[in-house]
Amino acid sequence: MEDIELIELAKKAREFAYTPISGFKVGSALLTKEGKVFTGCNIEDSSGIGVTNICAERCAIVKAISEGFKNFEKIAVVGGNETCNKECLPCGVCRQYLNSFSPEIKVLSLNNEEIKTYDLKELLPFAFNEEFLN
Repeated sequence: MEDIELIELAKKAREFAYTPISGFKVGSALLTKEGKVFTGCNIEDSSGIGVTNICAERCAIVKAISEGFKNFEKIAVVGGNETCNKECLPCGVCRQYLNSFSPEIKVLSLNNEEIKTYDLKELLPFAFNEEFLN
């Protein structure tokens, strides 16, 4: 799948974001190594407590894992609205979550109309992994 196609799916997913607190909508599209795409959007809880909110990236990951997919190739993340696409990268929690399943994943972000690509290791150079458990 081309990067622009994944970005467009993330834009569509962003439309479903539920953001009564921040008003900042985020959409994501996660491509598995098998070629299946799972989308997600951020969902805020009215309590305003961070732990009850879910990011678009984790939403897509949970959907994929719940259907048996655990190996991911790339994820597109789009924030803002239809007229404003500010670069939006996964938060620290989402970076670690992605690392738990696919440390080699590519992260795509849209800055206005320019697609930027990052290696997850670039965004999370000192990830917590199984080496710390031994």
